Amino acid sequence: MRNSGLLVTSWPWTPCCDVAGIVVEVGSGVTKFKAGDQVFGCQGVGFPGSGGAAEYCLFREDIVFKKPDHIPLAEAATMGVGNQTAALGLWGGLNIDIPDPQNLPDISEEWVLVLGGGGSVGGYAVQLSKLSGYKVIASVSTRSAGAAIAQGADETVDYKTPVSTQIAKIKAVTQGKLRRIIDATSFNAEFAKKVLEEVKDDAGEKYFTSVNDWEDFGPLPGDAKFYPISVGPLGRPEATELNDLLSKFIAVIQVLIDTEKIKPGEYSLVGETGFESFIEAVKVQSNGSAKKVVAKLQE
Repeated sequence: MRNSGLLVTSWPWTPCCDVAGIVVEVGSGVTKFKAGDQVFGCQGVGFPGSGGAAEYCLFREDIVFKKPDHIPLAEAATMGVGNQTAALGLWGGLNIDIPDPQNLPDISEEWVLVLGGGGSVGGYAVQLSKLSGYKVIASVSTRSAGAAIAQGADETVDYKTPVSTQIAKIKAVTQGKLRRIIDATSFNAEFAKKVLEEVKDDAGEKYFTSVNDWEDFGPLPGDAKFYPISVGPLGRPEATELNDLLSKFIAVIQVLIDTEKIKPGEYSLVGETGFESFIEAVKVQSNGSAKKVVAKLQE
């Protein structure tokens, strides 16, 4: 967004979407929260009243999480957008049933392929896929393979190896039981197409979802259904369908977080307290970081 203006509807623009903090005031109709509660979540982006790099943020009560005691505020600040984006892809796009968080399903023989399993969205996609009753194979670097397994992946594939090698391993592992692919990176559509071409024609209906919602990928092999993950309009008054979906998903994810079935990913806390720490965090992120970068704007 900072470099291209993507999703920015008007200027000035307040950056950042993942935030955590303490409620200072609630609206007259709010019943879920009160002043003093600690919360976290994903701010809408690119429109007036949105953005996390600010002293105060405004949330709808049904699309924000209450922070449980076992997670520090800084760690909670890393969890909002990753969870919500992954949930949109899996439960909204891959035709995966939303699980009952109090009675999770048994693991089936069906697989989900998570492209970009080493990142924030990918890591939560791994966790939510397993909690929804699916086996998971995650495309990661060798450095991130251990973390993906710790988050619940059954197998990993090294995305730096030749495409033919990757596809051979995916086929050998999934044994014709792969019909669902989520691209958590935005640039893996061509690879996903190659994988879909290798899926047996009788395997059933196929699904592909990606955080890349701005490109037209054309017809997909096997008539796979494509679902673009569009979390950007979150919170906008006109985004009623998205807001309603996320409200439903958040209610489930909240229970999974409270019961420690969803684990936060790795993060780096940058700088001292104050807006200067945000500037430093932007520099760290711009130089490339496999971890979420967190800045503390105030105590």
